[in-house]
Amino acid sequence: MSKRSSSGSGGLGALIFFVILLIALVPKPVWIALGVTVAVVVVGLIVYIIVTAIEDYRVAAAERARVERAEQAAAAELEREERLRRGKQRRLDTLGKENAVLLESALRAVEQVAASEAARAGWLGDIDFSIDIKGITDNFEKVHSLRGVTNKLSALDKPSAADRKLLAEAKDTTVNLERTAIERVELIGKCATEAQLIDESLQTEREDARVAEQRAELHAKLSAMLYGIEAMPDTTPADSAVEAVMARVQAYREIKGQMQQPW
Repeated sequence: MSKRSSSGSGGLGALIFFVILLIALVPKPVWIALGVTVAVVVVGLIVYIIVTAIEDYRVAAAERARVERAEQAAAAELEREERLRRGKQRRLDTLGKENAVLLESALRAVEQVAASEAARAGWLGDIDFSIDIKGITDNFEKVHSLRGVTNKLSALDKPSAADRKLLAEAKDTTVNLERTAIERVELIGKCATEAQLIDESLQTEREDARVAEQRAELHAKLSAMLYGIEAMPDTTPADSAVEAVMARVQAYREIKGQMQQPW
């Protein structure tokens, strides 16, 4: 064992001596250049790692922001749909099915008017229909409530004269309220139709103006071209090959005709 240890120690010493000798033999400038190269490589590697980490963080942050925006948009859309559903159900409960449909058509017409170019350009003036919508809603609510009570009164057995008189008055009131509300709904729908017609008229005016501008430009261009052509001298050559060939054709026909004449 001692011999092996001595042999191993000797080999290690020889290796150390060889390394020291190698270091001593290599010129100092080479070691400096090698050190600088290693330092540059290490610094470059560190910078690469830092830049990569920053980029990964930026991409991850952007992705998180995108996901958050998508989730917020989805939540807002769900909330809007739920709000619309509750509003529709409330109208069904307070107005009845048919009148709720009429009110929704009026609301859509109001949205169409507000989104029209005519409204944005100020051609329609004040487009606040809130008072009209409130009046329609109030009338339909009264109609629905009156019908609920009158239906119950009508269902009672042995109606009295007072019942019939009261029911007749309630029917007249219901008809008048409903007619007034329906007329207002139809007027709002007409506003939407007229706004659409104005939009179409504005679009037609723009198209006509565009065509007129294009026509004027083409007229000017064509007039300049014609003027330029008229001002240029005739460039047709006097000894045109076309005229020479046509003259020979005519001469051939004359000779051919004379040959075919009987003597």
